[in-house]
Amino acid sequence: MKILVNLRSFAQRRSGFKLVAAALVVAFALLASPGFISLTAPANAQAAILKQVLSKEAEKAPEAATPAAAESEKTTAASQSAQSAVEGYLDRIGKAQEVFSDVLLAAPNFPAAFQSAISAHDPTAGSGWVWSAVLNAIIAALLGLGALHLVDRMGRKQFAHFYEEELPHRADKISYLFLRAILMAFGLMAFVLVSGAVVLLLNGGVEISGRTSLVFLGIMALVLFVRIIVRTILAPDSPRLRLLKMSNGQAWGLYLSLVFGAAAVGVFLGFSLWMGLLGLPVRAQNLSLIAGSLVSTLILSGIAIAYRRGIGTIIRGEQGEDAPMWRDLLGRYWHVIAIAYFIVAWATTAVRMLLNLPSASGLVGAPILGLIVGAAAYGLLVLLIDKVLLPRLDTAKVQAGIAEDIRRLEENEGEGEVDDPHSIEAQAFAEATDREAGRQPFRHLLDHGALLLSAFCGLNLAASSWGVSLTERDSFFGGFLDVLLVTFLGYMAYRAVALAIDLQIAKENPGAGHDSEAEVGGTGESRIATLLPIFRNFLLVTIVAISAMIVLSDLGVNIAPIFAGAGVVGLAVGFGAQTLIRDIFSGAFYLIDDAFRKGEYIDIGSAKGVVEKISIRSMQLRHHRGALTTIPFGEIQHVQNFSRDWAMMKLAFRVTYDTDVEKMRKIIKKFGQQLMEDEEYGPMFLQPLKSQGIMSMEDSAMVARVKFMTKPGKQFILRKVVYAGLQDLFRENGIKFAHRQVTVHVASDNENSADDQPAISEAAKTAAAGAAAQSMMADDEGNPGGQH
Repeated sequence: MKILVNLRSFAQRRSGFKLVAAALVVAFALLASPGFISLTAPANAQAAILKQVLSKEAEKAPEAATPAAAESEKTTAASQSAQSAVEGYLDRIGKAQEVFSDVLLAAPNFPAAFQSAISAHDPTAGSGWVWSAVLNAIIAALLGLGALHLVDRMGRKQFAHFYEEELPHRADKISYLFLRAILMAFGLMAFVLVSGAVVLLLNGGVEISGRTSLVFLGIMALVLFVRIIVRTILAPDSPRLRLLKMSNGQAWGLYLSLVFGAAAVGVFLGFSLWMGLLGLPVRAQNLSLIAGSLVSTLILSGIAIAYRRGIGTIIRGEQGEDAPMWRDLLGRYWHVIAIAYFIVAWATTAVRMLLNLPSASGLVGAPILGLIVGAAAYGLLVLLIDKVLLPRLDTAKVQAGIAEDIRRLEENEGEGEVDDPHSIEAQAFAEATDREAGRQPFRHLLDHGALLLSAFCGLNLAASSWGVSLTERDSFFGGFLDVLLVTFLGYMAYRAVALAIDLQIAKENPGAGHDSEAEVGGTGESRIATLLPIFRNFLLVTIVAISAMIVLSDLGVNIAPIFAGAGVVGLAVGFGAQTLIRDIFSGAFYLIDDAFRKGEYIDIGSAKGVVEKISIRSMQLRHHRGALTTIPFGEIQHVQNFSRDWAMMKLAFRVTYDTDVEKMRKIIKKFGQQLMEDEEYGPMFLQPLKSQGIMSMEDSAMVARVKFMTKPGKQFILRKVVYAGLQDLFRENGIKFAHRQVTVHVASDNENSADDQPAISEAAKTAAAGAAAQSMMADDEGNPGGQH
């Protein structure tokens, strides 16, 4: 009582906490009351006390309310509504206490009532008909199991030739598991038909005896049905067909635990049904169901603890310890969540059954049922993906077709019979693998969508066990079904468009990246590879905008003012951001004119470099020294492109005056032909290396020049090859490169005497060296050579 007084005094301090205080008072009063602990005290008195407490709290609430009338009315209405809800829960709690007290008081009389109910159906034989029903059920079950085994053997022989022992692909494994489950289902039907017919034949005239036998057989049929499902999912007897990452020991252990757990729960369920056939009260049946629910809770909790690591590995997936944080945490602590759910579900089941409320049974096993339905739905969707939407291109049948095409092509080319069939098979395998690799991103996307749909199916089934529908329009969650559907379709469309365009970009430019050998003017990407990133961004923004508009419309938001406001904003932006509009339109026309592409080396006057990125209003140029420049399209006046069509390289070199010019020309021509025939350098040439003869004559050398045409960006690689090759060829043929020479004549006092050679002073030497250096610098400035 002291706790209740403290809570009430705290609630009086702030009027905004009245409702919370009332709820806490209810909870503590319920838990602390002697009647709740002993389950013998009358519950109506407790409910009356609690209602009186709530009434006093509601009377005091207006006194502490704010002066504002509107706020006071809202607070009073909310308090009254909450008070009504709490009173309803109190009534249910009181009724549950009464029912449970009555059940406990009547529990000692259950054995006598049970015996009298059995004897009432056959007063002469007493309980003898029960043993007769059990014997009939055992005989019928044995005959039914024999029929099941016979159908299973016939099915294995009939369909064994459809599948090999090795099934490499998941669709083949799922098909085999589904087919085996169907065959096992036929066996189960044979069990039900044969055993049911035997029970009808052996029935000795007591109607309840036949029904008892059918209840026994129904429990066996339930266990066999659970066996089919668990065996299909875990495949403990077929490690090669197992889709889950589990060891044989874990698979067998989990399989046996689930089957025996289903048998234990089935016993309580069958016992409850049998009590209903005997005419026992509903409360006794509910007590059996509550006990069965408790047993299932204990079994499932034990399974969660025993196999927490194995199932945690499955939750983490192929990434293992590198999985995302949420997935790693779920894999580590999923069993804690599961056990907490089982306990809450059992408590809810007990309360609902005591009060005869709807959605009282099946709460503990709802997640298991949801997982089974989700797994079945995912398997069917995977079959749809791999068999219909995206058939695999690396199957044995496809590889055989590719090998046949290769063999026929080689025969048509005149190579005759192929001597090495293994090489053809290897080539067919490689080609089929490459084709399938191109589909893998889309297959992963469809798998992701299938997983989301399967998870929703399982969650909907689990929620329906609690009386919550996720699909009905009248329900709270059903109103968001359209929103979820639009969001899902928008997400799938967004990912599909992004994947398709990214793959096409990679296909258009498989060797993306700047060539380190190409100093200037390397070959750029294709035109479509340049435009696709812009088109990609436009499509993705469009998908997001349309999805958002549809979602807002489904939520009841009027989107017409949004469109009107967007028009007004667009008009304002058009007037206020004219530079932005100019950049966008200029860039559009430059791209339409194909003035430049991504990866090309261009010069726009103020900057030059390789085009690295193109956006809607600007582009980025990477200079060959590393600097990155961003230029709005509106500021570009002209574009000089170094990466289009071809590049001409002209190289100058100096030879001595005694060089045979015709011999040098022939050497250069022959060298050019050798380069054109070279496997590595030949494809880089567009025109062969040619000699342009002697371009100029200097004091100490003749200046010769050669030229060649290459693909853009390849001229710098070939320049090194040409220089190195000419140097070797000239040395072999006696052609010498001329060195720079300057002849300086120094005047003498006695110029008429040839025999008189006076010594040259140091000043004269210095003057001669300066004159020579000045002459060489002048020659360098006048004849730079290189590329033109």
